[in-house]
Amino acid sequence: MSTPSFPTFVCASVAMALTLSACQQDDPGPSRQLPETYAFENVNYAGQTTRLDMLNEIVTYAKTSNLGLHVEADVLLNMYANQDYTWQQADLNEATKKIADKLDATGATQLTQWIQELDELSQNPGEGDAQTAGLVRSQDGSKEYLLTAEGFELAQLLEKGTMGALAYYQATAVYLSESKMNVDNTTVEPGEGTAMQHHWDEAFGYWGVPQAFGSADFVYDNTADYHRFWAKYTHALDEALGVDATLMQAFIKGRDAIDRADYATRDEAIAEVRNTWELVVAGMAIHYLKGAEENFGDQALRNHQLSEAYGFIWSLQFNPTHRISDHALQQLLETNLSNLNTLTVADLTAAKQQLADVYGLEDKLAVL
Repeated sequence: MSTPSFPTFVCASVAMALTLSACQQDDPGPSRQLPETYAFENVNYAGQTTRLDMLNEIVTYAKTSNLGLHVEADVLLNMYANQDYTWQQADLNEATKKIADKLDATGATQLTQWIQELDELSQNPGEGDAQTAGLVRSQDGSKEYLLTAEGFELAQLLEKGTMGALAYYQATAVYLSESKMNVDNTTVEPGEGTAMQHHWDEAFGYWGVPQAFGSADFVYDNTADYHRFWAKYTHALDEALGVDATLMQAFIKGRDAIDRADYATRDEAIAEVRNTWELVVAGMAIHYLKGAEENFGDQALRNHQLSEAYGFIWSLQFNPTHRISDHALQQLLETNLSNLNTLTVADLTAAKQQLADVYGLEDKLAVL
């Protein structure tokens, strides 16, 4: 598998730059009661939902490689570009949105490399083992995954990688950036609100949750359409970290502040969104490292979960205020996790502990 190139991001300075000089129109006070749901006027994030729908079909197609089917690079690239492809979800065939033009540039390069590798690997794959690429079956015979010679499940890297380089990147680094927040907040476009409101809503849309998510009366349904990508993984950590309500309240707090032109509170909410979402990414990486430890003797199950962990760790880079250092992240990806077949239990424990130390999750290791 090709070694991912690793971009260096400017971190803390971005967050500190997100302040506007405009006066507050309404002092929220220390006990301001926020709405319980994201039910604001003129909310529109249809483009984000469309891209998540497209990603859903991309992932489904990529995972057919685990059935021994050939996954063609040209088909995947056309899906990302929304060209010369007929979607299963009929309304997507009328859509003008595409994923390709919203990806982080460096991330897009790596995703393309993984797509090309998946094409080559999925052509008439044989049986794989700890030295040979191919289909590897779990010891109980219930699961089978197409793995590279280094043990990576490319379909998982594409799913988690696109979640990071598209949704996580666009939400935290683009739509909550100074350039997207330092915009008009006066002129209302019917159905979309002001430019600033709309950008905030678009960041929320990439999370992919219902507008009542995390509220007291909300009951999560794992059969619903929203049970995918970041909504799914946020909820998976809710019992351990309480992130459903925390991230929702941060998004509500920011939108409410924008509505009142309270930009200091908006900037607090930006930091809260970035920090909480990053905790989800790191928490899921730890979760899958733990799963790999528990299934260490089963190559298929271990490397399936390690591939998921790798994809989440790789995605940490796309938050402009990521807490893990660039050096530590590069070391994890390019050295510690460069070959999943040669890792030891001690290696997994060390990677898990490193992430827990950075993100203050030492006391949560038993429940993640």
